[in-house]
Amino acid sequence: MEPAWFKAGVEAALLAPTGLNRQSFTLTYTNGRVLAKAGLGPNTKIDLGIVKYHFEVGAGKENFRWK
Repeated sequence: MEPAWFKAGVEAALLAPTGLNRQSFTLTYTNGRVLAKAGLGPNTKIDLGIVKYHFEVGAGKENFRWK
């Protein structure tokens, strides 16, 4: 089960603006680490940076480490 901070981070990430208004990414939690993956399509790597920032704001950067 994911901790509350992870859920808060995901909610913040889902509200993040993206280049084409698509949410082409996945966020996975494992043992205090979060893996963020870009989906397929144009601008997805740029969008992933935006999503990761919003996730950090929502989750609290002190609560996890990126994988």
